[in-house]
Amino acid sequence: MAPKRYQEIDTVRGFALFGVLLVNLYAFGADSLAWDGFIDQFFWQTKHVLFESKFWGLFSLLFGISFWLQASSALRPWRLVRRYCALMVFGCCHALLFEGDILMLYAEFGVLLLLFHKCSTRILVVAATLLLLVFPVGHHLVPERGPSDQAMDITEAQQWLEEDREDSLYSAGSFSDIVTEHASYLPEIPWQDYQWPDSGWAVFALFLLGFCFAREDGLQCFRQRPKAVLKAGFWMFLLGLIAMSIEALMTHTLGYRVFGETASGGVMQLIGDLVFLFGTLLLTAAWFCSMHSFATRCSHWWIVRGLEAVGRMSLTIYISQTLVFTTLFYGYGFGWAYWLGPAAITGVAVVIFTCQILFAKFWFSVFVIGPFEWLWRLATDLRLPAWRVTPRLDPHC
Repeated sequence: MAPKRYQEIDTVRGFALFGVLLVNLYAFGADSLAWDGFIDQFFWQTKHVLFESKFWGLFSLLFGISFWLQASSALRPWRLVRRYCALMVFGCCHALLFEGDILMLYAEFGVLLLLFHKCSTRILVVAATLLLLVFPVGHHLVPERGPSDQAMDITEAQQWLEEDREDSLYSAGSFSDIVTEHASYLPEIPWQDYQWPDSGWAVFALFLLGFCFAREDGLQCFRQRPKAVLKAGFWMFLLGLIAMSIEALMTHTLGYRVFGETASGGVMQLIGDLVFLFGTLLLTAAWFCSMHSFATRCSHWWIVRGLEAVGRMSLTIYISQTLVFTTLFYGYGFGWAYWLGPAAITGVAVVIFTCQILFAKFWFSVFVIGPFEWLWRLATDLRLPAWRVTPRLDPHC
């Protein structure tokens, strides 16, 4: 039995894929301090405050909800194991092209949650809370996170950018070079980046929270009270922006850096990490509430239908995003890596995602399932899924 689909969840998932795309594109040079113009700084700050760490968090929350939808549809555990084993294969193949893959972690944690999903909600929420604290506490206890990939000033950043354009793996490496390099990091090890805000344990924590939310009838509650959900989202946005403002103040006055080396260190580092974590969780929840309410109240709007279509084929969209931007940025393609600043990168993300919305809308006018989703279901069920839309019969014939 196929799990019940929730239009609102598909819509939020579709929107989350835009944020994931945007942040992934910034990894190709747009995060450099060298882009110090007003417009570029505006777009970088927007990405950092509203998108960075918030959208993989939103995507993880949604994956936990999807786990509950699958597990509650009378599906046997061995079927779910096959489902996550297939996802692991997709993730490994995807990671050969792009090191920012998230699918392997989802596959690993999907199997892990099968062992614990019958625990009480209280136990799972406590476990999620402790896992979220691994990043700030772990960073405080073990401050050394390896060489920083962030320059200390604009001059150094410009120098690094020039060097990356000439001889980095992505600008100068062949397809074979990139695949060989990425293959050396397979498979994903969930605990290896525990000192970072986007660690595997943080992903699993949000996975657990999404599962608990769905299991406690949160989806029905949100659907029935869209105005209250929107109001909650507003206050979460406000509090989250206040937290991110404090983080920005600490960055400019105390030298705090969530992703780089911090001059302050010690207790100030711990406080800064806790503030960033708090702000990230609030803004992730705010995005979820706001987009869920929007999808409920404006379900007939074209953009909602478009995002819903994208969300229904999220695996296809996620992998195709990588195929597109690696072609644009890698040296064996158009070679754009390290040449575009934040404003230009944001524009590229908008164009790519708009094309994907149009593609998804067209696809579902002909087919009932996305291409990679079809393969995923085939590997899960071991039988051919339905493919094309069944034409409606004319009652007058």
